[in-house]
Amino acid sequence: MSTLTIQKKIFRLYRNVRQLTLAAFVLFILTICVRWIVLSKSKTDFGPSERENLYLPRMKNNRNGRPDLPKYIHLDLKGAPPKAEKFFESFFIFLTKLQMGVKGVVIEYEDTLPLQGSLTNATHRYGYTKSDIQLIEQSAKRQGLDIIPLIQTFGHLEWILKLREFESYRDDPKLPTVISPCVDKTYSLLEDLVQQTLDMHPNSQTIHIGCDEVIVTNTNPSCEGKTMSSAETYIQHIRRIIDIVRKIRPQIRILIWDDILRGDSFLRNRKLLKQIEGLIEPVSWNYFPTFDDYYKSLLGWRIYPRYFKTMWAASAFKGGLHRYSLSTNTKHHVSNNRQWLHFLESPTFRPDSFSGIILTGWSRFDHFMPLCDILPTAYPSLLYSLHALNTDEYLTSDSVRSCTSIWASISFLTILLPKVERQLKILDTIVPQYNRKHSFVRRVELQSRLNELSSLSKDLTRSKQTAEQHLNELYSKDVVDEWIDLYFKPIEDRINTTFTELIPEERKLFWERRPLT
Repeated sequence: MSTLTIQKKIFRLYRNVRQLTLAAFVLFILTICVRWIVLSKSKTDFGPSERENLYLPRMKNNRNGRPDLPKYIHLDLKGAPPKAEKFFESFFIFLTKLQMGVKGVVIEYEDTLPLQGSLTNATHRYGYTKSDIQLIEQSAKRQGLDIIPLIQTFGHLEWILKLREFESYRDDPKLPTVISPCVDKTYSLLEDLVQQTLDMHPNSQTIHIGCDEVIVTNTNPSCEGKTMSSAETYIQHIRRIIDIVRKIRPQIRILIWDDILRGDSFLRNRKLLKQIEGLIEPVSWNYFPTFDDYYKSLLGWRIYPRYFKTMWAASAFKGGLHRYSLSTNTKHHVSNNRQWLHFLESPTFRPDSFSGIILTGWSRFDHFMPLCDILPTAYPSLLYSLHALNTDEYLTSDSVRSCTSIWASISFLTILLPKVERQLKILDTIVPQYNRKHSFVRRVELQSRLNELSSLSKDLTRSKQTAEQHLNELYSKDVVDEWIDLYFKPIEDRINTTFTELIPEERKLFWERRPLT
């Protein structure tokens, strides 16, 4: 049965159940949208014209939400970048058809851009080609979506600074994290990076220059004799990056993470802020489900409007919670987005204080960290988070597992893996390491527990094969291998070790006298 035929049947079904409650309706939306996650080899067909897309949310005039607030979806490609031809066109159509106020995407490419020249060796060996970037550009343009490229220009430059040829650029020679403002070559390198990035994004009218979580040590040998404070160094560097960007594209808007700027050393120093006045737009990120009083009462909320034309908010729909995470915590992220809505609606701000909100979707905490919250597990979170921002309604569901997809496969694993863990823990109590070491095992119950573990192990193997099959449709082999090694191999190794150690004990008929040592 074709996708279009299925959709037509769904449309007819929907017409008969118009009186569903809102909660049931949204669950219905999710069930349909999850079909998109399968991402088959053919392009996804979203059915007839936009007006006939009855499975899409129809937002009511809800005074409590902000359907008018522009929303941008952040794609963190430093972890698990999807195959360009399998993902972007369908995803952009998906965002447009949602009709939830999504105006564009913020794409953090890191090492996946097809850079040339001195940066060639810093790129991912299986990164995107220029034709892939053109596909992304053209697909977004067809859907009327803005692309905001995000490139780190101060900290989080591990993907470059880890390499031997860029060791001399490090702020701290021992750490490949922050690039040194004291090194003259720093700015020619960053100009090359910005130039190539913007050349590949001719339609972009906004760029994000990163600059979060920067700790400047000035321990690079080139910094010897420099007397500027960390705050002065930071602002001087930002100003030079602004000049580079404006030289390449004079009218472009420049976004920057605000976690450094919101410090007192900046906010209470008018001289420093004057140097970047009106040149950047701070993006304030907070991924907690509840904002503490300190954050709500930041001096920055009063200072920013004096120096910057506008601000941006940044929530999260995935990542930003646990560094090592198999699937997305929908409830946490929906709460975070709803908290942002409440904060934006508070008396602290004017209705037009913020240009938009970026829903971040982190795939790694940094270049060296493991994959977390692989994207297909986050679609329910994305939908419900957008819904919360538009309506102020808290709706979540992690229970829709009836479709065959990456998300369904991983959702099943989130149930299966704890069962395996429990069984291994029980066996550890029956046969602790001391007993295994001395082959002194109480065989009562051992056989039944090993049988249960064997059954779970077979389920795990089947689940691995299913997940791997789906993942291979969307991701390159290196991504799939990394994900398998992170989330399957450790427990597989524990299972195999358990069988290796305990199966011989089933044949043992005689044991040693105590003491065993």
